[in-house]
Amino acid sequence: MESFNIRLSMALCVVVCLALSVPHRVAAQVCSLPALPDATITTTQDRDHLLCQLGITLPTLPPRASDPNRPVNASPVDPNNTEGNWTDPRGHVVIRTDFGLWHTYDSDSGVNGGALSGFGDYGPFSQPRYTDLDLLKAQDGRRIKTSQDWWLRRRPEIFRLIQQDLYGTAIDPHIPVNWVVSAETTGSQVVGTTTYSYRQKTLTGTVDISSYPELRNTPVITALCRYPAPTGRKYPVVVTFSEGAGRFQYTAPYGIGTCSYNPTAVQPDSGGANLSSYLIGLVTRGNWRKPQDPGSLVAWGWGVSRLIDELANDPDLDADKVAVEGHSRFGKATLVTGAYDPRVVVTWPSDAGALGTAVARRHYGETLEFVGSTTGEYHWVAGNILHFAGPLHTGGYIPRKLQSLPVDAQSTTALIAPRAIFVTNGTDTPPGFGDAWADPRGTFLSGKLASPVWDLLGWKGQIIPAGTVFTSGPDESIGGTPPFNVAFIDGTVGWRRQIEGHTPVPNWPTFAQFAARYLNDSRPVVAPGQTFVLGEGPAGVVGTVNATDEDSGDALGSWQIKGGDGAGVFALAADSGELTIKQPHRIDFHRRSAYRLTLMVGDGKLPSHDEEVSIRIPDQVNMCHTTVVRNKGHIVRITHNTVFVPKAAVPLHLSEGDTIGGCPQ
Repeated sequence: MESFNIRLSMALCVVVCLALSVPHRVAAQVCSLPALPDATITTTQDRDHLLCQLGITLPTLPPRASDPNRPVNASPVDPNNTEGNWTDPRGHVVIRTDFGLWHTYDSDSGVNGGALSGFGDYGPFSQPRYTDLDLLKAQDGRRIKTSQDWWLRRRPEIFRLIQQDLYGTAIDPHIPVNWVVSAETTGSQVVGTTTYSYRQKTLTGTVDISSYPELRNTPVITALCRYPAPTGRKYPVVVTFSEGAGRFQYTAPYGIGTCSYNPTAVQPDSGGANLSSYLIGLVTRGNWRKPQDPGSLVAWGWGVSRLIDELANDPDLDADKVAVEGHSRFGKATLVTGAYDPRVVVTWPSDAGALGTAVARRHYGETLEFVGSTTGEYHWVAGNILHFAGPLHTGGYIPRKLQSLPVDAQSTTALIAPRAIFVTNGTDTPPGFGDAWADPRGTFLSGKLASPVWDLLGWKGQIIPAGTVFTSGPDESIGGTPPFNVAFIDGTVGWRRQIEGHTPVPNWPTFAQFAARYLNDSRPVVAPGQTFVLGEGPAGVVGTVNATDEDSGDALGSWQIKGGDGAGVFALAADSGELTIKQPHRIDFHRRSAYRLTLMVGDGKLPSHDEEVSIRIPDQVNMCHTTVVRNKGHIVRITHNTVFVPKAAVPLHLSEGDTIGGCPQ
C-alpha cells in the first residue's frame, strides 16, 4: 500500500507540475472592472485587479526564443511551439514568469547539465547574492541580544511584515463557527504485526455568515478524526491537510491520533470569483481583495485554528497537543498555520517550496514572482507580494526586487520558535516527480538560517553533525543538502530528505517519532497567580518564580520575559527563574501600585503557556542602606543596614546608592 501511495503521489505531482508549468501569453491588463466582483470574475481579471490597485503594469516581453535572458541550456519541449513549455537536458521544468524571470537550476554537470543562466545559485552562500537577512537584527539596526528582545521587538516586527508582504493579514479568530460532531464509530488498523483499535468521528464546523449573509458560498470546516480506542484520556493529535485517516498507522504506536482536515471547503484552491466568496469573501464582504488581505494559505490555516478551538471542548482529543502536517501547497499552508497560531506544537511543511520553506532569495525552481503572479497560484498569497516581482533596476534582469523584500522563508520559519518544526524535501530527479521545482537546498537553508533564533531562546535548532557529507554532482544543487534518507532530528528544527521525490509518505515514520517527543511530553507549568512584593527579597532581588513539570527527567530552564509593563524594569534569570531589579530608577513609585510580567519556562522540549506574575509596590519598602565612614578621605568602615522607608522616598535612597531589598545577613 505504501509503495502504491508513493507512486500515486508521484503521478499526481506529474499532473500538477505540468499544469503549473504551462506558460500563457500575457494579454493587456484590464483595470476597468466592476465595482464589486461577482461569480463570473476570472482568475486573470482578479489578478489584474490586484496589479491595478498596486499601480503595477506587466512588462511587454520578447518572444521566448529571442529573449536574451533565456537560460543557455534550455529549449522548447516542442520546437514548433516556442511559446509553450521549455525544459533542459536534465528534464527540469523551465518557464518564464509574466515579469520575465526564467526558472533555472544550477545542476553543475557540463553541457548536459541543468538550465544554467549564471544565476541559478544567486542566493545564500553564493556569489553574487542578495543582501542577507539577519533575523537577529531589527529593521532599525539594533541587535537582538536577548529572548526579551525577540519577543517584544523582533518577532512582532517580523510577523507584521509577513502579514504585510507575503501572506496577508491574520483573519479574525472570533468569527463564530457552529460545530456538529458525528456519531462515533470503531475499527482497527494493522501496523506490521500489531493491531491498533481506534475510535473515529467527524467534526463539522459551519462558519457563521450572518455578518455578510449575501455571501455566495458558506465556508465549512470538516475533519475526520481517528484516535486510540481506550477511553478516559485526551489524545494528542496530528491535523493533516487532506491526508486521510490512514496516516493513523504511523501515529498509533505513539498513542497519537490524526484529524484529516479538508481545507478547500473553507476556501477553494483557486482564485477569481472564489476570492469574493467562502472565507475570504466573508472577510472582504464580497469585495475585491485589497493588497494586504489574506490569501488561501492564511484562510486554510484559519480553519485549522478553529478546529483547535473546538478540540478544547472535545473529550477525546487534546487541543494542547496538536501537530500540523501538509504537503506541497498544503505544506506552505502548514508553515503559515504554525507561524500564525502559537498553539501548534509541531509543524511539518512537507516539500513546501517557494513561498513555503524554500528561501525566496535564490533562483532555483519555482520562484516568488511566479507564485505571486501566475493565475494558478496568486490566490495563495497577499497581493503586496507583487511589489517584489521584476528586476530591481530598469532595463536589468538580475538582481530582482527581492533585494527589497524584508522577510523570507527563514523569517516565517523563525516565527515558530521555540516550538518544533520538521522540514523535508525530495530528490531533484528523476524528471516528472522530482523535487527540483520545490528547491530542496533552499528548503534546507531556511531551517539553517532560522536556527539562531532557537539558539537565542534556549532550544537546539537544526543540528547537522560536523563531517556530514552533503549531496553533490549531476542533478544536485550547488552546495547540496545533508544526505538522502537520513533523519536529522536531534534538534528542534528537524530535517530529512527522501530519495523518492515529491511525496510525504517516506517521511511519516520519522515525523511520528519526532512529533511524539513533543506531543507526549508534559508541558511545564508556571504556577498561576504569583505575586511578589517589591523589597521583600534580598537586595536587588524580587524573588524566584515557581514552576513545575510532571516529567521527572526534565529540567526547567529557558525562563523568559515575553511581555508586560515591567519588561525592561525587571530581569529574569534564564536558568533559575530568579526575578531581579534591572533598572530601579525606572520604577514609578508615585503613580504605580504594581507591575506585571508575562513569563514562560521550558523543559528542553515544550515551552510553558504564558503566565502573568505581579510585582506589588507596598507603601513601605525595604532598602539596603549603605553607610560609608571616612577618615581623612580614606574609607575606614562600610556598614549595611536594612531600613524601612516610605515608597515616595525610595528614589532619593536610590540616588544615594541604596538598593531595594534587604541587606545580606
